[in-house]
Amino acid sequence: MTVKSILKSLSEANNTNNTNNTNNTNNTEIYYYGSKVKYGFNFNKGATDTELRNFETKIGYTIPSDYKEFLQYTNGLEFQNDDAKILDIKEILECYEIFDYPKHMIIIATSLSSQLHIAINLLSSENDNNIYVVDPIADDYFISIKSDFTEFLNRFLSCYGSDYWNWGLDTSDNVLKIEE
Repeated sequence: MTVKSILKSLSEANNTNNTNNTNNTNNTEIYYYGSKVKYGFNFNKGATDTELRNFETKIGYTIPSDYKEFLQYTNGLEFQNDDAKILDIKEILECYEIFDYPKHMIIIATSLSSQLHIAINLLSSENDNNIYVVDPIADDYFISIKSDFTEFLNRFLSCYGSDYWNWGLDTSDNVLKIEE
């Protein structure tokens, strides 16, 4: 599975939902965290090679090829529920200046209405698990979500921007030690 194939499928599904409307807006709704929300995605024009070179020059690192492929297809991606977003280059650079994160960690997405920042570790090698998450207020460290950008993208889109990496952290099967 490639980034381009994921985005092409998403774009086709997004357009299929819009073909029944005369005003090209998506009327599909889903339940998301208990509320009915609009379902769909807003694609942007892809970044040019010049924009990507300038971006890499500004941050001082080469971005992973799968992430570069994403930016070439769509420079950012908005979820219509406004709860999650994959940032465009301008927004990434704004975060890069605002937040005092290590320079090799760039924020590429937000979830839970920007309560969580998703970052790429630019010191990781191409095929490493290079995606991390941090709560910009509560956390003192980035937590690996054990995926590369392609895997992250597929899962993040499938769960409509939810924090899927926490789903496996269920502690309901833990047993308390109780003296009798």
